[in-house]
Amino acid sequence: MLSRTAENLFWFSRYIERADATVRLLEVGYRISILPNTDQGYRNEWEAIIESIGSKEEFIRRNRAFNRKNIEYFLLFDKQNPSSVINCFSKARENIRLARTAVTLEVWNAINTSFYEFSTYTGARYTTKNLLEIIDIVKRLVNTIRGTIVNTQLLNDGFDFLTVGTYFERSDFTARLIDVKYYILLPSSDYVGSANDQFQWGMLLRSISSYRAYNWAYGTNEYSYSRIIDLLILNMDCPRSLAYSVGKISEHLKSLVNYYNQNSKAHNQAKVIFKKLKSQTPDQISNYGLHEFLESFLVQMDDLYDCLNQKYFRGI
Repeated sequence: MLSRTAENLFWFSRYIERADATVRLLEVGYRISILPNTDQGYRNEWEAIIESIGSKEEFIRRNRAFNRKNIEYFLLFDKQNPSSVINCFSKARENIRLARTAVTLEVWNAINTSFYEFSTYTGARYTTKNLLEIIDIVKRLVNTIRGTIVNTQLLNDGFDFLTVGTYFERSDFTARLIDVKYYILLPSSDYVGSANDQFQWGMLLRSISSYRAYNWAYGTNEYSYSRIIDLLILNMDCPRSLAYSVGKISEHLKSLVNYYNQNSKAHNQAKVIFKKLKSQTPDQISNYGLHEFLESFLVQMDDLYDCLNQKYFRGI
């Protein structure tokens, strides 16, 4: 497979996952905003959403206030925001157009149809009261694209790059979402275990489709800090956890090593990250500092991407 084709497939999957992640962040902001905002340790949830995706400076340059209307438009339809949902669908479609011969007709039709369906909601058709409807639409479109890939693509190197892209983006999103909940929205340990803390954890789990998974895994809807860390960071049975995502990345990088019969620094790096995650306990992460742990994880994933980029996309 050509390096450019591999890169297009990888970024196609990242953009699709990013569109899904963005609307899930908006859902978190909306659900949390239902609570009365006080000065008891909570910060502006809409500002926290922008902080979590690293777009605060970009947002400030073009907006005066961190309010719901401005942020919804910025994250959904602003074509000057590289990570807006409309741009994610557009870039994903362009990546697949350039790698057209590497995907099935059904995959091309799924992304093409999704792009045009979402585009109909831009401009005059969208108002802020439509947010939950838009969130559901994006989730449906993304799930359709994912299902089409799983059900129609040959399980070859192209499928490996598609899968690696998905789990790269997912691990990044899960780490940032945990951080925005624990470090930004509720930065004071005095409020851990409070009603507001419980509500926020519930909304976070719902946003990543892990609400029932928590109940199944621990037999309770009472949220504890250590159980949340275990489920979203360490639990290999949770498809949204960091350990599961890195495990999938390592698995498909190993598949590429075997397919091309070449060693890969990226695969070795993924194994190191996965081994570190598997050796951790919730108490160890808590003692180290959750925010510091997540920051370190994101740096390691950036290094892993550099290895992947040099090996498979740049041929270095």
